Amino acid sequence: MKETPLSNCERRFLLRAIEEKKRLDGRQTYDYRNIRISFGTDYGCCIVELGKTRVLGQVSCELVSPKLNRATEGLANTCRPTFIQS
Repeated sequence: MKETPLSNCERRFLLRAIEEKKRLDGRQTYDYRNIRISFGTDYGCCIVELGKTRVLGQVSCELVSPKLNRATEGLANTCRPTFIQS
């Protein structure tokens, strides 16, 4: 993902909030949200819940045979991350 630079106003706001130990959701500095990890029925799949935030994670991999002229240079193709907002 491409990073979006912060404006000077956003930067000052964030730095001040950190200095004052303020959080937008009202929690204190060391207040944590409950975490729950559930493994799905499919291999390589899980759901992570952090407070009211839910994330579905899935990992897959494909082994590719090497070309005949490069017998020792096979590949392991992995998937790209996909982000889904609900």
